[in-house]
Amino acid sequence: MISLLLLFCSGVMMAQTQAADRGTEAALIFTGLLTASFIILTFFIIFVLDGDVEPILRIIRTLYHAVTPKGGPTVIPQDEDFDGIKELNNRVPPWFNYLFGGTILFGVVYMLNYHVWQSSPLPRAEYAEEVSAADLSRRIRMVAEGTINEDELVALRDDAALKAGQERFLKNCVTCHGLHGEGIVGPNLTDPYWIHGGGIKNVYATIKNGVPEKGMISWKLVFTPKEIQQIASFVLSLQGTNPPNGKRPEGSMYVEPTPQVKDISKSVGR
Repeated sequence: MISLLLLFCSGVMMAQTQAADRGTEAALIFTGLLTASFIILTFFIIFVLDGDVEPILRIIRTLYHAVTPKGGPTVIPQDEDFDGIKELNNRVPPWFNYLFGGTILFGVVYMLNYHVWQSSPLPRAEYAEEVSAADLSRRIRMVAEGTINEDELVALRDDAALKAGQERFLKNCVTCHGLHGEGIVGPNLTDPYWIHGGGIKNVYATIKNGVPEKGMISWKLVFTPKEIQQIASFVLSLQGTNPPNGKRPEGSMYVEPTPQVKDISKSVGR
């Protein structure tokens, strides 16, 4: 029974590691060592102890008593009394001392791993690697999608583009703009008032360049131009939806300019 439980636990941990989006070599090594330990322990119980787990339970009980304060009159009264409150000099539980010693050991291992042997990257280096990988992924997507002409930008209307824009909006924009675009920290996106101009070109430029003074980052290092166009198109599709608890209007009302048609009649010879 115990052997099956141990094998099951090792299998679950290995499955969790395999299910991770991006496992590290250290995690794989740890999982392999842990699985090997479980297998060795299982064979030890079956073939060496002949299924008798009493020695192992005895070790567990010994460890338990080693970290648990012994019973008896361990409370030592002090000679101080303030408003009926007496100070006691109780014995520090052994488990607390072991835990404190464990933190010191962890600190030494951490220092050796990150600063002496440099086996693992520091947070700054790990962040730089993640940014580099994200930028490479974005460049690959840009090559696959092709370039777009921002001067002739139009709002996308097809369901696939709007759904893709909605997915990215829900993942990255709801913290400031709300689940339905009603506005929280950022402005309401469902009314006709815009701080930095409405229309597909202005909304696209706002998402692309960000608003640093308001805390909105530039998303051009995260999304491709096509993805920004999809997000901007979804934002424009929220116009007039009037969600509950909408934030008051900010900015000025935006009216889409009427495209001017060039009169070519004057240039035609009579």
